[in-house]
Amino acid sequence: MTGAAVVLAGEAGARAGAIDAWLGDEAARAVVDEASAVVGRDVATWWRDPLNLCCDTTAAHVEVVVSGVAGYRSLTARGLRPVVVAGHGVGEYAALVAAGALPLDQVVELVHWRAELLSLSPRPSCAGMAAVVGRGAGEVARAVVAEVGPSGPLTVAAVDGPAQVLLAGGCESLERAREAVLAAGLDLVRLPGRNACHGPLVAPVARHLAAALADLDWSPPEVPVVPNADGRPTRDPAQLAQCLRAHLTSPIQWEATSHALVEAGVTAVIEVGAVPVLGPLVRQVAPDLPVHLVTGPGTPLPTTPPEPAPAVPVPTRGET
Repeated sequence: MTGAAVVLAGEAGARAGAIDAWLGDEAARAVVDEASAVVGRDVATWWRDPLNLCCDTTAAHVEVVVSGVAGYRSLTARGLRPVVVAGHGVGEYAALVAAGALPLDQVVELVHWRAELLSLSPRPSCAGMAAVVGRGAGEVARAVVAEVGPSGPLTVAAVDGPAQVLLAGGCESLERAREAVLAAGLDLVRLPGRNACHGPLVAPVARHLAAALADLDWSPPEVPVVPNADGRPTRDPAQLAQCLRAHLTSPIQWEATSHALVEAGVTAVIEVGAVPVLGPLVRQVAPDLPVHLVTGPGTPLPTTPPEPAPAVPVPTRGET
């Protein structure tokens, strides 16, 4: 199939044992084996324990990156030729490897280190993330940040779609934001256990990560990648590197990414993962664009456009 975009979720896509579906595929298995060699343990066993993925940020982040790359390489080995690739949150690292912009071993090490560095950011008991859900979420979120932000740390962390925007900030600021969001007729959903990423509260993490980012070996990707920081497809390694440096402290521009997929003329969106995370967000922008979830190598690829499912807000659980 040609004309498809491939999208890869971040931490919200982590599911215990999800990688097992790919282990019988030669191309996917090679990715898992390489990741195991880098990490120094059998990652498939590591990820079968639900407690590891829900309580260990490192396990969850490495799992979604490796699973995304494994699924992508399995699909391309079957003949898929996507026209563009994008990842949400830490899923952007998977997209960069999948497209050929970065080597897998370097990214696995970097994502492992990045997750450990997040311990330098405020604990979830002090700060976190919440989703503004409902039509007009962007306008309401910006108004709430303007009202609450000056008195405490609060910022827009992700513009996921017309009906979902994530806020990051201190717990007191998020509680004040709740009152303002409810008064505007929308809902605010706290995302438990998530670091307040994609804003100034993780600036110390970004500073520590800068040296590792500078050591990456970049190549022109085989297909364009849409970075979170600007939502514009590119095959320029310098632009991709610049966006990755800004990634942790910049809002995720996923609504812009969805528009970019439409403007690229894609005929379908293929989401690699165990559960639908990004497909519903894409449909908020393009309700008629077919979205196909691929959970393993046995999942058939779409040959004719399926009937589109309704677009519903699906909080991304504070992708990092």
